[in-house]
Amino acid sequence: FGADGPARAARDERWDASGEARLRFNQALPFGVDDVGTSGNQRTWLQSRLVVGGRWVPTGALRVDLELEALSGYLAGDPLTLGTNATSRPFPLAADGRDRVRVLPRKASLAWTTGLGQLVVGAQTFSWGTGLLANDGACAAQSDGLQFGDAWMGNVVARLAFLTRPFSRADSPLVQQLALFVAGDFVLRDDNASVFDGDLAGAALVGARLDTGRTALGALVVGRTQTDRRDPFRPGAAVSTTTVAVGDLFARHRFDLSPSQHLTLEGEGTLIGGRSTRPLTEETVAGAGVLQLGGLARVRWDADALRLSSALEVGYASGDNDPRDGVARTFSMHSDHNVGLVLFDQVLPMMTARAADRLAAPALLGTPPPSVRFLINPGAVQNAAYLHPVVKWRPVEVVELRVGYVYAVAAADVADAYQSALNGGYSTTTGGRVQGGRVYGHEVDGRVAVRVPLPADISLLFGAEGGVLIPGSAFDGVVGLGTPWLARGLASFRW
Repeated sequence: FGADGPARAARDERWDASGEARLRFNQALPFGVDDVGTSGNQRTWLQSRLVVGGRWVPTGALRVDLELEALSGYLAGDPLTLGTNATSRPFPLAADGRDRVRVLPRKASLAWTTGLGQLVVGAQTFSWGTGLLANDGACAAQSDGLQFGDAWMGNVVARLAFLTRPFSRADSPLVQQLALFVAGDFVLRDDNASVFDGDLAGAALVGARLDTGRTALGALVVGRTQTDRRDPFRPGAAVSTTTVAVGDLFARHRFDLSPSQHLTLEGEGTLIGGRSTRPLTEETVAGAGVLQLGGLARVRWDADALRLSSALEVGYASGDNDPRDGVARTFSMHSDHNVGLVLFDQVLPMMTARAADRLAAPALLGTPPPSVRFLINPGAVQNAAYLHPVVKWRPVEVVELRVGYVYAVAAADVADAYQSALNGGYSTTTGGRVQGGRVYGHEVDGRVAVRVPLPADISLLFGAEGGVLIPGSAFDGVVGLGTPWLARGLASFRW
């Protein structure tokens, strides 16, 4: 619809092959990340990602999916060192090149369809709703094409699942589309755990989804337990555990205003509750409660004849006015749910990494606190409420122009972990302001891209995108912050 090109059909009803080879050139001016003028060390760096996959359908009842990921993340240039005092891997996507040699099975699954439903077993990616909670790392759940940046991570699980449409023979066409599923997961990789780094996480899921093409409704309940990798800062190098229950609802409906104009409304809300031993303070020796809330709402307008699309998204991720009490309230959207390029992907992650470094340096604060690595923002929307309009236009079939704006404020007090520790636990910003301002600022982003179609449904994409942040009162006192910006060169080969 609108400024989005049609999705590629499978090459054959029995098989398909797909993939992407991605290269990104990044240029940024290092900006201040604390009250003494320390700046990030990345100026110029390259990123890459290679995803190769295929599907084989030997019979009408069997389907085999295979997809591998390699050369993901940092490739060359200035490595990011912020956060490395606190942990060897500050961010889920390593910024020092270690993931260049890691080959990840994103999909290696078998699906068997019977008269009762479909049984699926093996490694697979997982996306749900708008992608704010669970995202497959391929942007499939995003508002198609109306975002900036890239998906890098994706939820990858080893899953045993059963899916069924119990009312497929009902008289109502709407009821026929109701699908139910149950699943058991062993997490291979997501924003919170990586089995390759020593985390162990499992989940049980029950869900219902109704999708008619124009209307989609979904409800998901998840029970998850996780044992984190060993933490050198915990007494006896013990491990921390987390057990939570998650409830999620999403809805989407498309109104056809005319044969060439469409209005789509969608939204998703998530509530997480449970217990965790990650925080270790006088008030949380026996563990802390978890109570977190996040959600978004989006309206999108597509004009096919004009090759024009626009969307307005508002989102909320709960924060925590008292990080030292017995309840963890900060909600984190998935890192592949991109909102702009600079604030949530660059500025806030760098500042939280610097705070973790300072906490982990005994000469600055004494004994480092346990679980300090969890204080680092992975590049996600946390403790924020935002307004995010985007407009995309294709003046000709192969050229795309995109412009977006982000206005963001903190949902609770902005609390730099190091500065707050210096001030007896009172919420203190990175710039040293006790219960300082909550306005993160204004961000403007732009993108231009050219897609060159080739035979056999292969395409090349070249382009550039960039963004600039005008900081708000939440960053008062940060020395050398200026107006952070990021420019990126884009090149992708897709098949």
